[in-house]
Amino acid sequence: MPTVDVTTFTDPACPFAYSAEPIRWRLRWRYGSQLNWSLRMAGLSESGASYEKMGFTPERAAAALRHFDRDGQPLFEGDARPVGATWPACRAIVAVREKRGVDASVSLLRRLHVLTLAEGRELSADETIDTALGQVGLDPAEVRGWIAEDAVEQAFLTDLHDARHPGAAALALDSKLAGSGEDWKPREGEDAGPGRRYTCPSYTVGVGDHVLEAPGYHTALTIETLVANVAPDLELRPWAEDAGEVLAWADGEPLSTQEVAGVLNLEADREEARARLVAAGATEHRVGSDSFWTAAA
Repeated sequence: MPTVDVTTFTDPACPFAYSAEPIRWRLRWRYGSQLNWSLRMAGLSESGASYEKMGFTPERAAAALRHFDRDGQPLFEGDARPVGATWPACRAIVAVREKRGVDASVSLLRRLHVLTLAEGRELSADETIDTALGQVGLDPAEVRGWIAEDAVEQAFLTDLHDARHPGAAALALDSKLAGSGEDWKPREGEDAGPGRRYTCPSYTVGVGDHVLEAPGYHTALTIETLVANVAPDLELRPWAEDAGEVLAWADGEPLSTQEVAGVLNLEADREEARARLVAAGATEHRVGSDSFWTAAA
């Protein structure tokens, strides 16, 4: 039975990418180790100047989060949140991926999403990045050493390149793509590409040379359909029925109400998921507009 490679183009500042976390947990439950996950950083902003030019003020950044309430993830509810560079955090994620593997980098990305998009901290601040690193059990000083290594920098630049060279299928869906961004410049001898970039989160799903693309934000069903097309014989785990079982499976990782709802196949009924979490005696951790949950002690 084949293993399906799923690559996500993402960024720690993107609320669309954060809002897609319930999809990742849903797919992990359904397919388990049959999916081989990988991350590529889009690198939305080197300095934050591009946001300033668009008039994307801290007040506007906070207000924009309200549009993501429908997706169910806990969101910052303040009147203003910092807007700035994403490259420092992206470099940290790439360094962790290269040195500690994809799972560690996924955990770091998740902590950064929560700190910035649920708690409203400044993504580009060393304190925020160091806090996230500490939360996943990594020494910030050691990670800064990794970031300084040439091989890690080249891996980061390759991520930027790959994000700005979408495949033919993605280019055919131009409305799902973005401009390359003025921060990005091709390396010497490197082609500039089509002037388009994967938006976050975008996915490639494939087995060997059979690779399908889903540029931009999609529903879980879209990604599940791509997986079924490249590997129709994968085994599907039945949906969970008990919220406590879901939290035990998460192995200590706090899950949002919406993430649990996805694994229970209750995507459109977050309140039912909440009721099942309460019935299971789960511990609620209120953050921003909603909550994360852990298994009962």
